[in-house]
Amino acid sequence: MYSLLCSSKGASSVAIATWVGVSQKTAWKMLHAMRALMEAHQNVLPMLQGVVELDEKYLGGKPRFQHGVKHKRGHGTAKTCIATAVERQGAVKTHLVANNSAADLKPFVESAVASSAHLMSDEHYAYQVIGRSFSAHDSVRHGQKEFVRGQVHSNTAESFHATLERAKFGVYHWMSKQHLPLYTAEAAFHWNQRIPETRVAKKGKNQGKLRTFMLRLPILEQFENLLKLAPLRQLRRTKNSGIRIIPTPVPLFGL
Repeated sequence: MYSLLCSSKGASSVAIATWVGVSQKTAWKMLHAMRALMEAHQNVLPMLQGVVELDEKYLGGKPRFQHGVKHKRGHGTAKTCIATAVERQGAVKTHLVANNSAADLKPFVESAVASSAHLMSDEHYAYQVIGRSFSAHDSVRHGQKEFVRGQVHSNTAESFHATLERAKFGVYHWMSKQHLPLYTAEAAFHWNQRIPETRVAKKGKNQGKLRTFMLRLPILEQFENLLKLAPLRQLRRTKNSGIRIIPTPVPLFGL
């Protein structure tokens, strides 16, 4: 647990098995038990408020090179679509959706974000439809190379997606669609174990200016946030040595 919490990109079952002295399968099961707790943590978070950025990410492997063949990207591929809503200087929520259509994205956004929030996104048409149900919505035009317009951008959501990419390529190398919700929940938990702190920048182009930095919570507080949700999840082996997560429908105590 300590190794997993101390790494913002995750920990592989192969490495954990070596450190702890168990088989890779046992380490994989232990890590998934912790990810199940992280998924429960995301489910009990309050609705996102204030300025909330929306974005979607197609996560999957890069196709092999074929001479003269131009492979599709994102929509239209077999990759899995991950919808993300992130509160600026706050929490993030994710959900796997069928595709990036308004019909698939809207239920997630409305369940994760308060209607009083100010949405930020790119120019994707689905977000224009979703934005009508919220107090305000602004977007940037990525297709026209516009990525920031004043305070309007979706860079925070894209930064979270970048951590998913780094975890995939640098640690796990491959994430099955079946278990991808657990891996995204792990990335979200790491992201949510931070608090903003405003202080004067000591170097760089913003030297001497007030800047907001995101600091990780103390490790014992992260342990508490993870373990207090243990009664909400059970992880069991299946007959073919897979795993099965059994959620507890009613919280046994106040969170």
